[in-house]
Amino acid sequence: MDSFPKVVASVASLDDAGEAVRLGADMIEVRVDLASEDPQILLEKVFRLGKPIIVTIRPTWEGGSFRGDDAERLELFRKLIPMAGYIDVELRARNADDIISLTEGSGVMAIVSYHDFEKTPSRGEMLDIISRCLEKGDVAKLAVMPAGLGDVLRLLEVTLSSRRPVCTMAMGDIGAHSRIVAPVYGSAFSYGHAGKPLAPGQMRVDKIIEGLRLLGLR
Repeated sequence: MDSFPKVVASVASLDDAGEAVRLGADMIEVRVDLASEDPQILLEKVFRLGKPIIVTIRPTWEGGSFRGDDAERLELFRKLIPMAGYIDVELRARNADDIISLTEGSGVMAIVSYHDFEKTPSRGEMLDIISRCLEKGDVAKLAVMPAGLGDVLRLLEVTLSSRRPVCTMAMGDIGAHSRIVAPVYGSAFSYGHAGKPLAPGQMRVDKIIEGLRLLGLR
C-alpha cells in the first residue's frame, strides 16, 4: 500500500460515487448490501470512475443489510473481486477464510473488520481484535461506539500502539472527530460519505479532507 491516510467515501449508488470523486475521495467503498442496482452492473460503472474500490457486503448481524446466506455472499464476492482493490470481510464471519482466499493471486487486499455498535471494548480487547484481524487479512479495521470522550481517547491510544496497517474509528456524534483525528495516530483510512451518512458519525469526505489538511496530513 502507498502513502496514508486515505479518505474513503462509502456509497450505495453511482450518483454518490460520482459525487465522491468530485469531492476528492481517494477511494470508494461500495456498500453492495445497501445498493438497489444490480451489484455487478454498479461495480462496473463505479470502476470506470478510476478510483480504487472497496467491496463491502455487510450482513445484518454486523449492522448491514445483506440477508443472504454465507454461500450466496461468497459467490457475490467471487463475481465482484475482479473490479475491487480491496474487500471488507468481518472478523466474525463464519466463512471469512473462504472469502479472503478468493483474493489469492489477484492483487486484491483484504480488510478484516470488527464493529461494536454497543460499546468500546477494553484496551486489551481492542489490541487482541486488531491482532486477530491482521492474522487473517492485510488491513485491520475496528469501529466502536464510545460512551464518552474517554472511550475515544482509549481507541486513539490503541491505534497508536497497535500493529499496522490499521484503520480505526469511534462511531456516533461523540466519536465523529475521530474520523479526522485517528489518522494522526496511525489510522490508514478515514471513512466518510458523499451524500448521506451510511454509518453513525460519518462526515462528508470533503470535510474530512479539509480537517486532514489543517493537520498537515494532505
